[in-house]
Amino acid sequence: MLSKFDDFPFHQTGNHFDTTETGDHRFFDRYWWVAYDRENRAQVNSGLGVYKNMNVLDGFGTVLLGSRQHNVRTSRVWRPEVERIGAGPLDYEIKEGLKSFRLTLAQNEYGVAFDLFWEATLPAFDEPLHHRRINGVIHEEYLRFYQFGLVNGWAEADGQRIEIRDWFGFRDRSFGVRPGVGGAPPSTPKPPASGGRDTAVISGMGFACEDGTHGSVQIQEDDTGRVVYSGGKLVRREGDRFAEYTLSDVTVDIPLATGTLRPTALNFDFSAGGQFYELRGIPVSDGFVYQGYGYYDGYWDSKGLGAWRGDNIVEGEIYDVSDQAKITDLSGRRQFPAVLPHEYPLSITLNGAPGMADSMVGFVGPHPRYRPHG
Repeated sequence: MLSKFDDFPFHQTGNHFDTTETGDHRFFDRYWWVAYDRENRAQVNSGLGVYKNMNVLDGFGTVLLGSRQHNVRTSRVWRPEVERIGAGPLDYEIKEGLKSFRLTLAQNEYGVAFDLFWEATLPAFDEPLHHRRINGVIHEEYLRFYQFGLVNGWAEADGQRIEIRDWFGFRDRSFGVRPGVGGAPPSTPKPPASGGRDTAVISGMGFACEDGTHGSVQIQEDDTGRVVYSGGKLVRREGDRFAEYTLSDVTVDIPLATGTLRPTALNFDFSAGGQFYELRGIPVSDGFVYQGYGYYDGYWDSKGLGAWRGDNIVEGEIYDVSDQAKITDLSGRRQFPAVLPHEYPLSITLNGAPGMADSMVGFVGPHPRYRPHG
């Protein structure tokens, strides 16, 4: 379908801008934003994805106020309104690429709203390409880049307005093919034990220190404890420029509160640019639950991100996240398993230098260290 974007000289295929080079229904093109208050008065997350081969755009806006996570999710038909980066009350405006953006969630029946101006303070950087096959079939093949900044504006939830002044800002952009979006993955035979296995633990963070050093790190482990993905980047000032280094020898330790899967810290060690680094993080607040964003079975129809669910969909609710092993949907609509991926704002040090980070800790299957009994 012809759109205004077709007037720009940036085509990468011999077709219109609203097409992609692959017919895989899981192809996605996604934004992710956080705004974290160091004083823990509130935290704000938002995201939006386009799924060209599903003709779907969906997104979310979430405010964590105390131990309550206030969610709004949206979804719409993507074509023909491909120029709009938004759905329902949620809209993004690119002021200047790789520099400044406005994010708005208009007033709606769920009482969650915000008007945020996100401005970069550090250059964007890529992480290594994710490429993994299971039983010979593409499991994931996508790229992501990260950027840090400051956020100003306001957010509302539960009848309270929070003024936002120079909050820690983090964002990522990812695009390609990965599981868990756009519908179920292709059906394949169960792989042998020696081949690809299901991911059991995902841990990682995007981190930025006050001295300008920043980067990302992630480890994925399967149900035997074997590392199936490990990597990241370190970006540090060297004279009048930023130099990027790929991480090596990455290890992680996730101390847990006794008898729970609630992390009390997230600690990585790695080498980069000829130096050894100790990255130590402590959660600033309760963790966000990914179902509130629409991940996994988060939408009311349980179909997950990128699935067709109709046009002009707006839904939401409030989660009580005070006990991370017993998340409660206060609307009573759904029940949660005890094991869920969570997103935490962290206070960090990198070889002693202070900073902030956005982290993800996900226990999604049995693991010999953290969940030995499944």
